[in-house]
Amino acid sequence: MTRSSSRTATERNNRILRTQVVALERKGRKEKIAIWRDAARYLAAPHSTETQVNVGHLSRVGDGPVVVPGKVLGSGPIDKKLVVGAFSFSSSARRKIEAAGGEALSIEEFLRRYPEGSGVTLVR
Repeated sequence: MTRSSSRTATERNNRILRTQVVALERKGRKEKIAIWRDAARYLAAPHSTETQVNVGHLSRVGDGPVVVPGKVLGSGPIDKKLVVGAFSFSSSARRKIEAAGGEALSIEEFLRRYPEGSGVTLVR
């Protein structure tokens, strides 16, 4: 990969990140929903404090929908059917979540599905 193509991929990821942070902030501020404001704050945090959660940890969380303001990694087993919204997923995490009967959604898809934030668990 050349330097210019990696820069383009990074710029694209940053643009997607900003879009998702803005969507969460707007939803939280407009409708006064604290979980979306909190998720936006964690997602906008510096790279050194980026949230990374393993599917094994998600398996120990409640049965409702889960939002991760960061990346979901594939370490550990998952035996629950969970709907997980996150900024990004490793390929093994996505595969494990879907194999357990769950869904791996982007933040924007997750916001459309759970606009009120009712029953959603924020995991960091």
